[in-house]
Amino acid sequence: MVQQPAESLTATLFLAVVPPPEIVDAIDLLPTKAQRGVRFTRRTQWHITIKFLGETNTADALDALEGVDAHATEATFGPEVVLLGSRVVMVPVAGLDDLAHAANVAFSGVGEDQGARDFVGHVTLARLKGAPLRDPGLVSVLGAPMTASFGVESLALIKTEVGPEGTVHTQLAQKVLAG
Repeated sequence: MVQQPAESLTATLFLAVVPPPEIVDAIDLLPTKAQRGVRFTRRTQWHITIKFLGETNTADALDALEGVDAHATEATFGPEVVLLGSRVVMVPVAGLDDLAHAANVAFSGVGEDQGARDFVGHVTLARLKGAPLRDPGLVSVLGAPMTASFGVESLALIKTEVGPEGTVHTQLAQKVLAG
């Protein structure tokens, strides 16, 4: 069942799996240190984006969320922190491909067209600013081991806003996945 907010408006939205507190605590133990050109994300931002919707009518997104036909699954982190492309420091997450496919089907025609993008399950730990680093090995957390898994029983619809304190994510609704 989808829990719905009272009002309907347009907002920047995405679908995500939110790791449980014990996984967030494990991520928080990774060896990060302040470094020039490395902007680390905060605990409150750690999630696995299943589908970015962009500027979307909230009512349309809630209706589509209800139509996601997917089963509970297991997400597996690791084995280590790596670089995605040349600017995103991330922990890879496997096991969510079927959920991402079901979300793409249910949200066909809802949200901004993101083009043909392959799903890459991950939690973003940091973004590299400026020119790509000549030696990404200088980023303290790259290569750090991170292995964990958890049962995924729901999919969240999240609103993102940029404010004076940075990016804030607010969960608007949750879809409980089938058995």
